[in-house]
Amino acid sequence: MKAIYTLGLLTLLLLTSCNDTYRYWETSKFNIDTTALKDGAQIKLVYSSRAPDDNEGLHYYIHLMVVSQETGDTINILTAANNDLKEGDQNSVYTYFDQNNPISKIMLMNSEKMKEIKNVDDINNIEVKEITKVARDPKFDYIADNKFPTVIGTIGIMEVPAK
Repeated sequence: MKAIYTLGLLTLLLLTSCNDTYRYWETSKFNIDTTALKDGAQIKLVYSSRAPDDNEGLHYYIHLMVVSQETGDTINILTAANNDLKEGDQNSVYTYFDQNNPISKIMLMNSEKMKEIKNVDDINNIEVKEITKVARDPKFDYIADNKFPTVIGTIGIMEVPAK
């Protein structure tokens, strides 16, 4: 596990300077297991496929590989959010938001659907776009092509207010 984490950290550093042609995998390639990571779980980033563009049209997922801070398990996350991850981000602890979390639903909505939201309750009724492709940089397939369980959602840093 430490070897995977160390390898991932080195890869994340390399990713910030690489700009290769992207290819795509079908989401069916991944071992989807919605129970692999709980909503609100604390994670550390090991790998990110990054994105060839801003993904404004939600045409593909970005592949993240993370380690759960609770269980130590390595898990893939497919996210539509381009978090603009950069060197040093592997040291941050992130919060995972599952695909049913309002934060993830907002990230999976196109800009036209955003206009339909009039109040917070509307978010739960929004149907999110189905995405079938995952961006990949073939130079890092030796990390990205794995059998770890996979969840769909997004990550962020959640600030807890002081009491």
